[in-house]
Order: sequence, then C-alpha cells, then structure tokens
Amino acid sequence: MRIPAIAPFAALALAACGGDDVSVTNASPEEVAKKVDEAGGARFNPGEWETTVETVSVDIPGLAPQMKEQMIQLMLNKKQVGRNCVAPEQAKSPPAEVLANSQGRCTYEKFTMAGGKIDGTLLCDAEGGKMTMRMTGSFTRDSFEIENDMETTMPGGAQVMKIKAKTSGKRLGDCPAGKA
Repeated sequence: MRIPAIAPFAALALAACGGDDVSVTNASPEEVAKKVDEAGGARFNPGEWETTVETVSVDIPGLAPQMKEQMIQLMLNKKQVGRNCVAPEQAKSPPAEVLANSQGRCTYEKFTMAGGKIDGTLLCDAEGGKMTMRMTGSFTRDSFEIENDMETTMPGGAQVMKIKAKTSGKRLGDCPAGKA
C-alpha cells in the first residue's frame, strides 16, 4: 500500500501559521488553505528554513518478527533534514504543490489554528486502505513543532499500521545569495 507522505501535510501545517483563528470540519485541504488565506494567510518569516522529520515509533502488525524488526529499525533510525528558501510571496499562502499531493483523496475531519497552536485530523483514502493522521503542534513566526500520529488500515481492514512522527522547523536567517 502506498501511504501519502507526512511531509506535504506538515508543509500545509507550516503554511497555515496565520494570525487569525481558523476552525473547520469536514473540509478538503484546499478548503482549509482558503480559510487560512482568508484569515490573513501565513505569517511566518520568509528566509532559509531547516525542517526535520523524525519517526518516533512504528507498529507494523502481521510481518514476520525479523522483517518487522528490520523495518522498525530502518524507519526509527532515519531522520530527514532539509533546507529550503521561502520567498516573501511564498510565505503569504500555502503553495499549490502541497495541496495537490492529496489528489482529492483527503479530508480534514477537523482543523483548528488559534493562538500559536494547530490541531487537525486528516482522513485519506490510500491504495487498498484508509489513513487517519492526527496533527498537533505549535508555531511562531520563526519556528514550528508538529506531532503526527498516523494509523493506516491495511487492505482487508484487519490490521492497522501505526506511525508516530515529529516534524520541526526553524528559520535559519536570510536565504543565501542566489537561492531566494
């Protein structure tokens, strides 16, 4: 089963760091982005950002014990760190490529953003199963921290894979010359 990547949803959460409160239920990622934009858009500082995605725990039922241990160790020992430059115009609203990643398969059961906090539950149809991702976190103009709890129902519906991850980001400063 192909599972939607966590990073695009974390990017949507980062892009959702607006100043006014937003609270929606049963809304598409596009609808959430529109509400965030109507509330004043993202208010984080443009510049060079470093984002870290780290898997905290993994539970994969139904695998042979040796295979399960190898998969868990592979996932738990992998920390993804990336840097990118966010131009002032990009900082104003969620980028379209973030929203396109859901390909119409996801809906926010709930999404709230208020007082430097973000909370949401995203439901997605994945190939042969369903995925539920709960996001909670906090943000400032120069940083964010988001915890993700993802449960994916495997084909047939009998087993549920669970992954917990943390995504954090911080502004490092201005973009290096020629990168903005």
